[in-house]
Amino acid sequence: MSEIAFVNGQFLPLEQAVVPVEDRGYQFADAVYEVIRTYRGAPFALDEHLARLFRSLAAIQINHQYNGDTLKPLVLEAIRRAGFPETMIYIQISRGVAKRHRGFPDHCEPLLVMTARALPDSRHIREDGITVITVPDNRWGRCDIKSVGLLANVLAYQAAKQAGANDAIFIEPDGTLGEATAANVFIILRGQLLTPPEGTEILSGITRRKLLEAARAAGIPAAERRITKTDLLAADEAFLSSTTAEVVPILVVDEQKIGTGTLSSRIFQQFIKMFVS
Repeated sequence: MSEIAFVNGQFLPLEQAVVPVEDRGYQFADAVYEVIRTYRGAPFALDEHLARLFRSLAAIQINHQYNGDTLKPLVLEAIRRAGFPETMIYIQISRGVAKRHRGFPDHCEPLLVMTARALPDSRHIREDGITVITVPDNRWGRCDIKSVGLLANVLAYQAAKQAGANDAIFIEPDGTLGEATAANVFIILRGQLLTPPEGTEILSGITRRKLLEAARAAGIPAAERRITKTDLLAADEAFLSSTTAEVVPILVVDEQKIGTGTLSSRIFQQFIKMFVS
C-alpha cells in the first residue's frame, strides 16, 4: 500500500509528484477539484462527482478534453495502485501552465493532478460528535463552484481550532446559515430535517443530496429552506455531512449545547442501507 499521484499523464509515488511553478492553480487558484471516497474499495457516486467537476470546469471556462470515459479508468487505476482498504481520491484540474498574467492564456493545456491516499476513519467523530463556532461568511459569491480558492475556509477552520472547537459554520450578515468549512449543515427542528437550499451560497454535497433521499425514505420530513443561526441554536439535533466524514453530530455551537437524539442516526443508517450496503 502506498500513496499515489497522477501528474502529466503519469502515475508515480506521491512524494515524487511535482507541478510547474507557473501552474495557474498554484498562482491564481485558477482550478477546481473533487474528492471521492471508496466503500469496500469501490468509488462512491463517481458519476455524480465527475458531473459536478465538469460543471465547475464549465463555470470558470476551462476548456478541456476530459470526460467520464477518460477519468473513470484513471480513478480506478489510482485506487488499484494505492492498494488501501478504503481510499480517498483527490482530483484537481487547473487551467494549465502559462506565463503569469491574470488574463486567460491563448494557448494553455489544462493540468490534471490526482492523488490517492488512505481514507481516514471517521467513526470516532460520528460517535463522539463535534463542537463548532460560527463566523461571518466572507467568501466569494460562487460557493457552488468547487474552486481550490479556499483561503477563507482555511482561516475559519483555524479560528475554530484556536477557539478549542472542531469546525466553523459560515453565517451571513442577516443571520442566514450557510455551510461549514468543508461540509454541509443539517438541523432537525420539530421532527423535520432541514438544510440550506442549493444555490451560489453553498456547495451542494453529493452526500447531502443522498441524505435528503434517505430521510424521506425513512419517513422523516425533509426540506431545503433558509435556516438561521437562531434555528441552529434551537435545533433538536444538528449535524454536518461530507464525502469523507459522512454524518457528524454537532454537540455545541458557540459554547451553547445542541440537543442530541436518534433521528440523525436513523437517517445515516438509511443512507448506508440505500447507497452503500
